[in-house]
Amino acid sequence: MSRWVEAWSGRIAGDADAVSGLLAEMSRDVPESLLELFTTTLDSLRMNLENAEKDAERIFALVQDWTDKVAFGFETPQKMALCQAFIRAGLQPPDAIRVGVDDDDFEGLISVADVPDIAALVRELIPEDVAGYPASMILREAIGAMPQDAAMAFVHQMIVQAVPELVAMGRYFLLDAQEDMRLAAAAGFVDLAQAGDVDAALLADLIRLRKWLPDSAPRLKLDQAIKEALRREASGGSAPRPWRMHRVLASLPDGTGSQSIAANVSRGSEKCIAMLMLKAGHGIKDTYAIPCSSATEQRAMLAEIESNVALYEVPADYLPVALAQALGETLPPAPGFLDVSEMLGQGEITPADPLPPVEIADPDGLVTTLSAQKRGRLIGQSLQWAGDFDMAQSWFVTNASLSDALDAARTEQQAERAVWNELELQRNDWSMLFARAAAVLRHADHDEWRAFAAVVHAVETGRALKKTPIFEMIAALTLDLAEQEGFDALVPDPMEDEVFDDDIVPEGKGELARLLKGTTLSPDSIDGYLTGILVAPEFTTPPDWLPPLLGEISFAGEGSVQRVLDILMLRYGTIRDALMVDDFGADLRKYGKRQFANWLDGFAQAGALPDAWPKRALSADDRNILRRIRDGAEQPDAQTTLKPLLPAWLQLMAARAFG
Repeated sequence: MSRWVEAWSGRIAGDADAVSGLLAEMSRDVPESLLELFTTTLDSLRMNLENAEKDAERIFALVQDWTDKVAFGFETPQKMALCQAFIRAGLQPPDAIRVGVDDDDFEGLISVADVPDIAALVRELIPEDVAGYPASMILREAIGAMPQDAAMAFVHQMIVQAVPELVAMGRYFLLDAQEDMRLAAAAGFVDLAQAGDVDAALLADLIRLRKWLPDSAPRLKLDQAIKEALRREASGGSAPRPWRMHRVLASLPDGTGSQSIAANVSRGSEKCIAMLMLKAGHGIKDTYAIPCSSATEQRAMLAEIESNVALYEVPADYLPVALAQALGETLPPAPGFLDVSEMLGQGEITPADPLPPVEIADPDGLVTTLSAQKRGRLIGQSLQWAGDFDMAQSWFVTNASLSDALDAARTEQQAERAVWNELELQRNDWSMLFARAAAVLRHADHDEWRAFAAVVHAVETGRALKKTPIFEMIAALTLDLAEQEGFDALVPDPMEDEVFDDDIVPEGKGELARLLKGTTLSPDSIDGYLTGILVAPEFTTPPDWLPPLLGEISFAGEGSVQRVLDILMLRYGTIRDALMVDDFGADLRKYGKRQFANWLDGFAQAGALPDAWPKRALSADDRNILRRIRDGAEQPDAQTTLKPLLPAWLQLMAARAFG
């Protein structure tokens, strides 16, 4: 896939006008370059549908309408190319673009009745050096343009031929995404068994595949084949040589619940990288093997994969629970799992009933049995996840229901409520996501697994999401993305004094000083830091500025971290309101040297954040004031000249920041 196609297909899939433009170009012809873009755009559309993204159904309907309108004008090769695109994107080709018996070139596609030697046809379609799942995919794309009944008949007859290569290929169709195709394959194996052509090795495969199928018509049909083969006491056949697994790596789940697993494996001179994608609600969504010509190429390929996504090395015993849980979803695994399961030594794995998130995250109860105070400290560590884990940048919400709520929002406060309401609706999903992340980190001997497990325990036991730092980050990322996509017209509601949380208890006298006792922070340094964040040339969100402030601080007492966060939000709102009405800075002149030094120290810390205070955004006067602020924090004698200058400069910076 070209970089251009990869870069643009996702953007096109989310834009109805762009999709319409692409379809208009393809209405005249289907050149290879456009076909590649169309295929990857379809793949992005499929993912948008799976993730319930905004406008996904409406945009996909444009594609369906287009196929209905233009199909009559396409020749058979064009129809076959479009069907191939749908299949490669994991979608069922629309009937309108399938090749029918009335098409001029239908004989080029073949009708089963006209081609008794299916083996010869398959040999013509599939290169000699291609076998296993890749070979079945070539065949799947080739027959995908047939009318559905013809494609089903082809698969059935292919298996009944009893040619070993064709029978082996038929196994993959038992895991096809389309139930009709699975049913056709199962019926073929029934006829094969009745003819006495199922040997013991194939029977073992059928029994294994049967366990991976949902309880439906194809599974019932396959049961008939298995019973018939058992009745005939099937014998013979040979099992393939086992693979050796060298390394297993797993990612944390992303915001859609998708997780990658990679393993380098070998069998004699054969070397491959086995790849899987697990996805919440979809089970084993994708699997394939990347063949490598040498151990050097294998290592280089795995290193390239690691450079694209953060992976954690895990032992082989991570796989059984992760894969069994994924198989427990209501869909069959991707057909390639037939090969990959053998490579991973998991050929006999069976689906498992869903485990509670707490049991996945902390099976031995090491975190669950901690005191509430210790669990609270672990939960507070989630404040740092945005900086510690690359995958955390994908933890946000973009689905259609939230988009509708944001469309209806007229103020920032209404938008924030919409996000928190959506997060609450997804509480169980986030709990499972963090549980799966904890399982990866625990097997990788990463200490942070305990913090993930503590968050899972908190979510499962009803803790308010707003009192869990990681959800503050998720909410902020979600709102940031919403603003980028067109919700930037929201304005603060002057009639509402609920900027962060209706339920935050007002700060008590001396409360913050008591909470900060024993740390390097003080209430004055906190105020200075928050002021530095608010008047900065570039807006930053709490996930950006909270970790530098609190990341290395340890607070004593149950709930201390959350209470500090609550008070920070209250003070942030108070300072922001004062800056917006030009009522800030005069009190700084009344500060004593120590108090002012602490305030300046906090502001200087904020001023050192490059995202908030980029050099390109600072004038010579701004740089001079920032230097004086740093000097004043370290040298009390430098405060004398700074105090008269600071209030006016803060108001100027606030005016720029708030527009």
